[in-house]
Amino acid sequence: MQQVELDMWVIKAQQGDEKALLGLFLHYQTQLIHFAYGITRDRSMAQDAAQEAWLTIVKNIRRLQETKAFRSWIYRAVRWAALDQLRIAKIYANAVCEQDVETLTGNEKNQEEGLVATIKQLPHDEYQAIYLFYFAQLSLVEIALIQEVPVGTVKTRLFRGRNKLKNILETKNEY
Repeated sequence: MQQVELDMWVIKAQQGDEKALLGLFLHYQTQLIHFAYGITRDRSMAQDAAQEAWLTIVKNIRRLQETKAFRSWIYRAVRWAALDQLRIAKIYANAVCEQDVETLTGNEKNQEEGLVATIKQLPHDEYQAIYLFYFAQLSLVEIALIQEVPVGTVKTRLFRGRNKLKNILETKNEY
């Protein structure tokens, strides 16, 4: 789907068009649940976080002034909802990011499972930056908005995460 179409759905949803809102929901829901799962490591919490985020989105979509900011706005809403879920469950301090491996299909599954397992070993902030940049394909500015840090911090997290991944993968290949 092209960005222009998504922007039109956002504008229509802001005007109260339920079909446009449903289109946005169907387009982003799976990605948002995977992102929330990476934060919570719990399917139920991830689904609850995505649902809570959508309630916030529906309630506040008319306030969104820049349609191009919609994607980063919804990821930020999911991030906050997921963190709230963790706070409620009192396990935030022990949470480790993880991607749902079940979404991987085809011949690349074994290679990607190894990569996903390696990415899971990264610290929370670095995992989030790598997930959002490579899997969700968000820009550095969007990631900075989601993580509520400067763009330079996102660049640092990506740099450190990639270096750690490189070291881990090189160590695995030595054996």
